[in-house]
Amino acid sequence: MQGRRRKIMAFDVNFAIDEMYPAASAAYLAMTTPQPPLPAGYTLVGTITANPQAAAAAVAAAPAAAQALPHLLVSESSIFGLVCWNADEKSLIVAIRGTKTPIEWIADLDAVPAIWPRYPAAGLVHMGFQLVYEHIAASIKDLVAPYVAQADEIWVTGHSLGGALAILTAYDLAKSNPTAKVPELYTFAGPRVGNPIFAADFDTLIPQCQRIVNFMDVVPQLPLPPAYEHVGTGTLVFGGFKLDPAYAHALTTYLNGLQKLQGAAGTNAATGHAATLHAAATLAYDVSLAEQQAALAR
Repeated sequence: MQGRRRKIMAFDVNFAIDEMYPAASAAYLAMTTPQPPLPAGYTLVGTITANPQAAAAAVAAAPAAAQALPHLLVSESSIFGLVCWNADEKSLIVAIRGTKTPIEWIADLDAVPAIWPRYPAAGLVHMGFQLVYEHIAASIKDLVAPYVAQADEIWVTGHSLGGALAILTAYDLAKSNPTAKVPELYTFAGPRVGNPIFAADFDTLIPQCQRIVNFMDVVPQLPLPPAYEHVGTGTLVFGGFKLDPAYAHALTTYLNGLQKLQGAAGTNAATGHAATLHAAATLAYDVSLAEQQAALAR
């Protein structure tokens, strides 16, 4: 497999299915399984573990409403995901979980963004996401430290709230390791994380950020603009429809949508329409978001 990878600044549905989805899924399984299934060729470096003491001062200084999100996640498990390494490819993956009950934390997404003390000039970031990240930042940096200098690729992924934490993780790794490879992201069902200033700074620092969004999933529509703005590039998938917000948001539904996109891309590749297919999906994503945001505003 050595030398297989292509360095492309575009969405790759096969890569999303074969490597990013298994890693995002393993981040959840790590809570209960010592050796969760990993993408082919990768070995487990270690699990990302929350340290409440590291975040204690920041949590204590935050408004009570902002404290709810870190309390929810830490109460579910102290394990927040994992780091794995592919020695042949010199590829590092950081995968971060969301919550066991993802819809419960949507109420926390109406918060006004705040200065991120780690990077005060980086714009404003959702305070609840900041506080959760403070619990796991040291663990992530300890796990990646032996590999950062030798890595040809550093991927960060996560589902739901894990997608938001992946954005903060990638930004922090890029800022704190300026001579290393710039992290790249594939996230699933992630919400907006910061204000337009943060989004612009992030996109300048990290050009490769692919956000996968399932049609009718409410979480990627939140928190609402203009206070918040998405980073990276969004790709719409159609994983299926049920009158159940949790179904639209589930990681397995995202896999179903990716597999449909993969099949369509394969069908169209022979006629040279694969790139057009992705462009159409991205456009549909933008239109659907505008329509759904208008509905939410009413």
